[in-house]
Amino acid sequence: MAYVVEYKLEHINASLQVGDTVYHTSSSQVGAGSFAFNVNQNNWADIVKLGTINSINRRTNKIRISGDLNLALPENIGYLFFTKDNAHELSSIKGYYAEIKMVNNNNKSRSELFQISLAADESSK
Repeated sequence: MAYVVEYKLEHINASLQVGDTVYHTSSSQVGAGSFAFNVNQNNWADIVKLGTINSINRRTNKIRISGDLNLALPENIGYLFFTKDNAHELSSIKGYYAEIKMVNNNNKSRSELFQISLAADESSK
C-alpha cells in the first residue's frame, strides 16, 4: 500500500535531503532540564523503515515521507533518523591538506557523535 505522511518536527537536521531514507524507533526521555535527551531502551529491536523523504519545508519544519511498505505508521514520532544513499553520497578528499569543522547548530539539546572515519592514501613524493 503506497502512502505519504507528513511530520512536523522541532528541528530538521541541516544535512537532511530529498531522497534520504527515514527510520523510526521508540524512545524515552532521560535526564532533566538542559541535560534531558531521548534514548532507545529496546536494543534497537523496533527500528522501522518509514520511507523516503520527498519534500522538506525548513520554514515550517515539516517533512513529507513516501513509502509503499505494509506497516502501521507510528502515532508517536519517538525518534526519527535518516540514512543517505552511499552510491551518491560517498566521496573522498583529494589534495595535500584537509581541514574540517564540525558544528552542533542545535543549541536547545545535546547531540551525540556516533562515528567519524578517515581514509588516507599516501600521494607521490
